[in-house]
Amino acid sequence: MDTTAPGPGVANCPQCGTPSPLPIHYGYPEPHHIRAALRGEIALGGLVLQPDPPQFECRDDECGYTFTP
Repeated sequence: MDTTAPGPGVANCPQCGTPSPLPIHYGYPEPHHIRAALRGEIALGGLVLQPDPPQFECRDDECGYTFTP
């Protein structure tokens, strides 16, 4: 996944209610992915894909919930 904004209907974290969850980028991060992650625009999901990986991560550090809408 290489989006930088939540899709329609993904306004809040379903666990804690924090707005604007981060899209998760899977695979080897290129420089622009690293910059986006440092700016808080995306979350980096790692290199190993699991079956049906989560698409979003809560931006609240205490929550960190990952989910698929």
